[in-house]
Amino acid sequence: MSALPITHNDDALSALIEKVDGLAVLPHVVFKVLELTDSLDSPLHEMERAITIDPGFSSKVLVMANSAYYGLPRRVTSIKEALMFLGLKTVRNLAMTVGVFDLFVGKTDKESLRRRQWWRRSVDAAVCARWLAKKQPKLIGDDCYTCALLHLIGKTLMDRYGDKEYFRIVELEERGVQDRQAEKRLYGFDHVEVAHAAASKWGFPEVLIAGLDYIEPTEPGDEEFVLQRACTALASSIAFAITGKGEGELPEWALAAFGMTPDSTHELLEGATQAITAAQLHA
Repeated sequence: MSALPITHNDDALSALIEKVDGLAVLPHVVFKVLELTDSLDSPLHEMERAITIDPGFSSKVLVMANSAYYGLPRRVTSIKEALMFLGLKTVRNLAMTVGVFDLFVGKTDKESLRRRQWWRRSVDAAVCARWLAKKQPKLIGDDCYTCALLHLIGKTLMDRYGDKEYFRIVELEERGVQDRQAEKRLYGFDHVEVAHAAASKWGFPEVLIAGLDYIEPTEPGDEEFVLQRACTALASSIAFAITGKGEGELPEWALAAFGMTPDSTHELLEGATQAITAAQLHA
């Protein structure tokens, strides 16, 4: 175990968030968006599919749709809504000006590998979250997908903009330290706090900001978004378990929010695996 002390550094968190002035996107996503907007016959759902596989571009589209410039009467919470409000021309222009750096590619092969692993888990969790949303009438599938897609974005932001070397977190994890505990020891904050702070800075709707706070059980009297948070928590745990890296145990508080018990774990893992496999086949 590391002797690094656990700290809580709000100033350091604020300093990191100040550096996050934009998110790069995967080059192939940009090319796909340009290809689709060149065709008059491209249906909206194809554009939605092209964008939602990438957390970085999804964030940019949502930030733009919710900016003060558009002055929409309510917050936009899904890529589908954002496309309807912004129009394909605006999204095309955004794709052409997003920059050349890939958020999930590092300076070394090891950096790229861990970022790609986060990306794969995020996409799998997003598919799982949309599938889980069908079990709860109060949830909106697109909102759940977005939350799960972005739930690990804090790790990437810490890796890219933080003043520490994130590989030290990986080393601590290999020695049995839980990832959030290791992050707090090294940075003074964790990836959940970063994602929450970044989403707040970007002006995301409250439901999405709440859904990114997916680790701890809901405090008494603060149950407004408990289902959204529970959906993200379950989707993340299920996606991690499916990769063979998780222990296959799902958070009991999240299961309870869905009206389930740990006995439901096998059924959820099986159903989510089928949903994720089907999504990969149609990607």
